[in-house]
Amino acid sequence: MGDLGQLLPLAVGSIISPLPIVAIVAILLSPRGRANGLAFAGATTAVGAVFTMIAAVTTAGAGAGHSDGDDTVVLVLTAALLIGFLVLAWLSWRSRPRDGAEPKTPSWLAAVDSLTPMKAAGLGALMAATNSKNIPLELKAGALIGAHDLPLLTVILVSVVFAIIAALGVLLPTALAASGSQTIAGGLNRLKVEMVRHNAVIMTVLFAILAGVEGAHLIHQLA
Repeated sequence: MGDLGQLLPLAVGSIISPLPIVAIVAILLSPRGRANGLAFAGATTAVGAVFTMIAAVTTAGAGAGHSDGDDTVVLVLTAALLIGFLVLAWLSWRSRPRDGAEPKTPSWLAAVDSLTPMKAAGLGALMAATNSKNIPLELKAGALIGAHDLPLLTVILVSVVFAIIAALGVLLPTALAASGSQTIAGGLNRLKVEMVRHNAVIMTVLFAILAGVEGAHLIHQLA
């Protein structure tokens, strides 16, 4: 089960996602911030766990134990992730504001103050289900878990733990905001502004790092 250690860097790679972090910070600073923040963070974590579990169960059905077939699934996913992250890094770099132009603020941020907990949960689920960076990482995590043919309850437990770690980018601000501190509120507001401003560059660097990690895994698997 040694290669389950690869789950940690996959989870860490999922933590920094600028738009979900911007969304949770904006929600936490809104009038119904505590209830809406919990709903958003819970939905985000749940969707991540579902993607991971689906991949784990699907991979587990490919063969008994840690088979060559399972290794092939992980190898193919690693190669696909390497190519995909390189393409996404290039697209993110191309989308950066040029000539000192201010980045466009997402239009949905204007509607955050009017969200109900149900709508906040829907927004969290939608953002998690369309996250081009995190979904591939969740699928690979699931493939790594499923490749070990673990008992179903263990698969569920490991998938949930992975999803919780991967969602720390939204869970930690939610926990911090529960203190009600004005200092923390000010810090969260500054974080939101900076992440909106530098979203393209942040995502470019993240995708490039993730491509490098997957490249190293690919070389290790082929060696």
